[in-house]
Amino acid sequence: MKHKAVFTKVRKLINERELAADNLDQAEDALVSLLEKDRQCDWAYGLLAEIQYWRGEMAAPKDKLALFERGVEYGEEAVRINENSLEGNFWLAVNYGLYGNEKGILKSLSLIKPIQRCAERVIEIDESYFYGGPWRVLGRIYDKVPGWPVSIGDKRKAIECFEAALEFGPKFYLNHLYIAECYLSLGNKAKARHHLQWILDAPLSRHHEREDEGYKREARALLRKL
Repeated sequence: MKHKAVFTKVRKLINERELAADNLDQAEDALVSLLEKDRQCDWAYGLLAEIQYWRGEMAAPKDKLALFERGVEYGEEAVRINENSLEGNFWLAVNYGLYGNEKGILKSLSLIKPIQRCAERVIEIDESYFYGGPWRVLGRIYDKVPGWPVSIGDKRKAIECFEAALEFGPKFYLNHLYIAECYLSLGNKAKARHHLQWILDAPLSRHHEREDEGYKREARALLRKL
């Protein structure tokens, strides 16, 4: 890997984003400085796309669209440089989805194929990435978009994808939350409750306590619907 020391530093700052308010800013500054020296470093653009995702998740509703759009731009640059960019493809898919969600369903539908293509490329490269992330992305597509003939929505395929994600991230809250939502939409309250209860019972992840508390709140809200 090129510039491994910078990658290690930035990865640590992103992973510890809850420990200091400026950790994401420091990570972004380091990546921008690197790209001033090497404009062809695909993973740097990929990690910049990831940073926009985390910022968008925490941002006020009015600011989300611009952040996810910036994430898309960084991700697209990463895959332009290297079509097999692991970070670029994954975080592009994630930002595409959230950007489309903010824009509305019609825009989201136009992004289904690009999201699917990026996620499938990540599966080919490293299907375990970010706790089964590419399987989680595909599952979310199949779960949330309309079915045939409008789009590719398929609850059965969604469950299969979420189960694959859980193989790589059995302790990752979001894998449990997404499969619970899908089971709930299918009317399978027992399986939905199983995964939601897992979230409530699980210990908070070190350095990601605030993030996990948010997932626990969502799980409690969904349990109240059962």
